[in-house]
Amino acid sequence: MRDKAVFYYNEGYNCSQCILKAAEYAFQIPISRQCYSMCSTISTGFGTGGMCSVLVAGFMVFGLLFDEETAKRLRIRLITLFQEKYDHINCSQLKQYRDAQGICSTIVGDTAEMIYKIILQEKK
Repeated sequence: MRDKAVFYYNEGYNCSQCILKAAEYAFQIPISRQCYSMCSTISTGFGTGGMCSVLVAGFMVFGLLFDEETAKRLRIRLITLFQEKYDHINCSQLKQYRDAQGICSTIVGDTAEMIYKIILQEKK
């Protein structure tokens, strides 16, 4: 899922869209064009530097694959893993983890991998 997410990110999809595209591919879940359109505003921490959009997309994927209670539990697991790795969950505080051009491909790839592993662990 990591490679697909980074591929889509490099193709111009925003943070949340590339996570959805990678999950659609990895787990064969149909995601409508409308859903991708809805995600067009979910990037750069909702435009205010708030919660990183890859996390939000991860929550959405959990909601598509699991019941509400499980999805909420997995949401906390993802936030915890992300915060352990990056110390923060807000886009504005993740600047040090972007490359010299301000690109978030590493964050996108790492988070896609976290999401993938969480889902595989839960499906066992």
